[in-house]
Amino acid sequence: MRSIFLIIVVFLILGVTCGGTENDPDMVGGNIHLRARRFDRAIEQYLKVLKKRPNDIVPIIALSSAHYMNKDYKKAVSYLYEAVNLDESEAEKQIGRYEDKLNTKYLKWQIYYNGAVQYFEDDLEKALELAEKSLDVEDQEKVSLSYSLMAKMMLNNKKYAEARELYTKAIEADEDNVEPYLFLGHYYLNENKSEEALKYFNKALEIDSTKIEVYELIGQAYLVDKKYDEATKALEKAVSISGKNPTSLYNLMLAYYEAKLYDQAIDKGKEVLTMEDAEDQVLIKVYNLMGQIYKDKKDYKTAIAVMKEAIDKGTNDCFAYSIIAFSYNQLGNRSAASSWANKYEECEKNQ
Repeated sequence: MRSIFLIIVVFLILGVTCGGTENDPDMVGGNIHLRARRFDRAIEQYLKVLKKRPNDIVPIIALSSAHYMNKDYKKAVSYLYEAVNLDESEAEKQIGRYEDKLNTKYLKWQIYYNGAVQYFEDDLEKALELAEKSLDVEDQEKVSLSYSLMAKMMLNNKKYAEARELYTKAIEADEDNVEPYLFLGHYYLNENKSEEALKYFNKALEIDSTKIEVYELIGQAYLVDKKYDEATKALEKAVSISGKNPTSLYNLMLAYYEAKLYDQAIDKGKEVLTMEDAEDQVLIKVYNLMGQIYKDKKDYKTAIAVMKEAIDKGTNDCFAYSIIAFSYNQLGNRSAASSWANKYEECEKNQ
């Protein structure tokens, strides 16, 4: 009876120390902490297992998964690399197990993709390497996101042709990914190919009709073509969706101005000037455009008043001085015109 008991004990010990990593108490405890989202404690447990079992892929993948859940993507990548280098097929098997434990899919893709995002700012070469690895996934939506991320990296390096090629691949992988259409629309808009730009912007709207920026970009494309009715319609839509966003209102103001609908443009400008959340750069643009409108209307006294208000509020980039100088000159006040012209020149020198 005693010998049978000893045999059972030996088998139990062997089960823990020889190939029974999943039964290791620290491993079991780590998995419990992982499921309970106590990631730091899970990591502590997994490290104990790895110390006892160096080069065992089970705790290595567990550590990669726990660090991923803890949003430490660089460490998650490091452990994943270690596991894949030891035994790629076994690493894939263990990744599948942790997908089940975490009730998630495409865990490897998530680690590589988020690792690429985290490396983006400080190590573009490493980020690109990880993004390329993330392409190895069956889900075409994920493939498209990976190509889009790689395209952003090319943009960061000012490699616009490469970015355009990668965004094209992103569309080929998933036609419902909005981002590539926005970039390609931007690209052609900057090339003054508004018709081509509109094709991509309109496709983006088919995918997501709530994107404010798309309506604004469509408005800009129509402004390039001097199609002011279409431009104002698109920008009015942007304003209706955004709930009177300062930038959207300014763009609409600009469209009205280009269409020579000066009163409507001024009304939109005044709305922006009453908004507490309007940034200084937007306010400067609004004041400058209002000054230009009053100048075009030959309402020089109002132009002067508006530009002086901009200066008093500190929302001026020298343009106000030039409008004031011009307006005083038109009113026949040569002395004031000369004084403000000198201020304009001084302001320009200090820019």
